[in-house]
Amino acid sequence: MTIRTVDFRVKGKVQGVFFRAFARDLAHQHGIVGWVKNDPSGDVVGTAQGSPDALEKFKEGLQKGPEHARVTGVEFTNEASLDRPQFQDFEKVRNPRPS
Repeated sequence: MTIRTVDFRVKGKVQGVFFRAFARDLAHQHGIVGWVKNDPSGDVVGTAQGSPDALEKFKEGLQKGPEHARVTGVEFTNEASLDRPQFQDFEKVRNPRPS
């Protein structure tokens, strides 16, 4: 199975609106592993890893966000193929820890 990884940064009104919980639930729904956290800049940042199809669905969901969020932009960087996932689950974290 092909595994892809991508880093993301979500901009807008994305803190204080349960965006991290939304991202975690979205990741679990699509079989994505990785992490998400609030950034001091006011953005939400993270890394997502999974199949190409699952990752595309996850990326689409990030661009919408939860009900009370107002996403003004999403940046996806460092997208690449992996031999295997670097994480075992998708977590809301303060400091991400690869497995």
